[in-house]
Formats: sequence, structure tokens, C-alpha cells
Amino acid sequence: MNILAVGAHPDDVETMCAGTLAKYAAQGHKVFIATATNGNIGSAHHTMEEIGRIRKQEAANSAAIIGAEYICLDYDDEMFFEINRETRLKFINLVRHCKADVIFTHNPHDYNPDHMLTSKIINDIAVMIPIAHLKTEEPPYNVVPSIWYFEPANSMGFVPTDYVDITDYFDTKMKMLSCMESQKQWMADNYAQLGGDTERFYDTIRITSEFRGMQAGCKYAEGFVRALDGYRTRLTERVLP
Repeated sequence: MNILAVGAHPDDVETMCAGTLAKYAAQGHKVFIATATNGNIGSAHHTMEEIGRIRKQEAANSAAIIGAEYICLDYDDEMFFEINRETRLKFINLVRHCKADVIFTHNPHDYNPDHMLTSKIINDIAVMIPIAHLKTEEPPYNVVPSIWYFEPANSMGFVPTDYVDITDYFDTKMKMLSCMESQKQWMADNYAQLGGDTERFYDTIRITSEFRGMQAGCKYAEGFVRALDGYRTRLTERVLP
């Protein structure tokens, strides 16, 4: 299968579902990691152009650990707020490029507007992938991908429908996150008053993974909510690794 994980910013995907992606990759599936924005406001020490380049390179380095292809749609960080024809077509082209069977993305209910908009667009365009009259650089293909929501920050209000045992891939997840060096400085600069230091951030990821593991009957797990509608009621039990 072809697996696509779409986050709003570099490090979103790694934080929420890198273990699952590593497991897919180890089983021989093709994995793509995409971000809507380039993270170009994520520094008080670099220009927007500099930090955009840095964060994209960090994301590419992270993806390379599991042999995934990284794609950035290059919208401005925190200024990604409009759904129009151009935006829809850009996301349709992304999914067609990946020929995605499965898409992971943000939960519709989240603290960050970029996260919520990314989730909405993925839901909007998933059923449009096979439509020939929607012209993009990549041709249509006859699949409506399954969609799975990963956890929002600090898991607020999130109750998974499904779990993936990532016990053997937790260290890989943390290695992928360690590529995000610039994000560590960003958290220290902006979220120290909220306990946003790097050590606390990693602790939160470990605690969440352990908690989901306790629910799933393993050491570490990632939880997801399956998106269900008239077009996405197949590929249920066999789609998660």
C-alpha cells in the first residue's frame, strides 16, 4: 500500500504517528510525509526564508530515517487559512502523486487553525481523487483513500477507535523527532511558561505512547480515530499495520 501522512507543520507527523509510519515502512509499504506549511515563522533567530529552509531540511532528514519521501506544499506557517480552488487542487495533486491508499492527518478538533484546516481539506478532497474533470499535474487514480486522525496536542478530548503497537518502533519515532533541532529552540523561546521545554515535550510523547500502549495491551502504541462515511467503510481491519 501507499501511505501518506499529512501534517500542517514539520514535526506534526513525527510527533503523532511516526511509530506507525516506521512500522508500515518496515513491512514494505511506501510511505510519504507531507506538510502544508514550511514552518517559516518557527524562529526568533533566523529570517523566515532561513528557518523555512532549515525546517524543510529537518523534515526531509527525519523522513529519510524510514525511507519515506518528504513533500512540502510551502504555504506560510500560521497564515494557511483559505480553502479555494487552487488549494484544493494542490492537495488533490499531492494525494494523486502519492497514489495514497491510506491518509493520516490531524484531528478535526485541535488548538491550531493550520491543523484544523489541513484536516478539513484532506476530508474535502479525498473523494475527489478519481474525478477526471478535476485537472492536476498528476492524473486521477481510482481510489478513495481511507482517512485516520491522529491525536491532537496533549490528547485533549481524543478517544481512539484503533491502536497500532509501536513498541518495536518507539526508538525510531524518537530518532525522527530528534532531527527537529530548530523546534527545540522554538519551544524554549516561546512556550517555557507552559512547560514547553524539550525534555517535557519528549516526556509527553513517551507518556502518551505508554498510555495508549496500556489501553492496547502493549508497551507503546499510537491511537487513531477512523473517518467513516459512505465512501470510507472498507479497508478497516487490514489497513493498519
